[in-house]
Amino acid sequence: MSDLLRETLREVLYGPDGLSGLFSAPGDGLLRAAHALTMDDLRAAPGLAGRVMALRHALELTALRLADPHALLSDPTDPQGWQPPGAQAWRDELVNLARAGQALYDALFLPLTPAAQREAHGAVLHAAREAALLQHWRGLRPH
Repeated sequence: MSDLLRETLREVLYGPDGLSGLFSAPGDGLLRAAHALTMDDLRAAPGLAGRVMALRHALELTALRLADPHALLSDPTDPQGWQPPGAQAWRDELVNLARAGQALYDALFLPLTPAAQREAHGAVLHAAREAALLQHWRGLRPH
């Protein structure tokens, strides 16, 4: 079960290896969609940066909780309404998002209880939904 979940997360983060996947086409992963967002995009859609941060928080917390069910998130930043104050802050958030995805991937190698598996599935599906939202938004913006 964990092998399938790891492969699904990998596809959500980076896109499928083959011609198509369950959630995306090649090159349409979450990280690529998030990296394609510019500061102008984030100003045009004020809630978008906060959604990315909220997803990062969810991935980080899930990874922590798979190792320790009592773990707490250490980042006190409230994602609701968060806007990066500049390009460097956005780049830092993108790096943190990639790290959170990797942390969850690594945590999926742990022996997981059924409850932990459900929590991990929920985080992967949340990431897939947010990736689709970012890809959709990217497709709507003027080129």
